[in-house]
Amino acid sequence: MPLTNAQKQARYRDRLKERAQTNSDTVERELMLEAERTGELSEQERIALAEKLADLAKDLLWRAHRLSKMAHKLRTGEDHPLQR
Repeated sequence: MPLTNAQKQARYRDRLKERAQTNSDTVERELMLEAERTGELSEQERIALAEKLADLAKDLLWRAHRLSKMAHKLRTGEDHPLQR
C-alpha cells in the first residue's frame, strides 16, 4: 500500500532530524579531539577553539530548551509557563 503524503513528509522530517543529529555529533567529536591536543596549539588557536566550543554549547542549550518546551506542551497541552 503506498504511503500518504503526510506519511512521506513525516519520514522525510525524521531523516532530516537524524542527519542534523549526526552532523552535530560529528562536529562535537572533532572539536573534542582538537581540544585534547591543546598543548600543541598556539594561544590564538586555543582561543578560536574555545569560542567554537562555547558556540556549540550555546546551540545545544538552545536546542534543549526548545525540546523542553515541546515536551511540556505535549504533556500538558499548554504552553510553557515562561512563554505566556
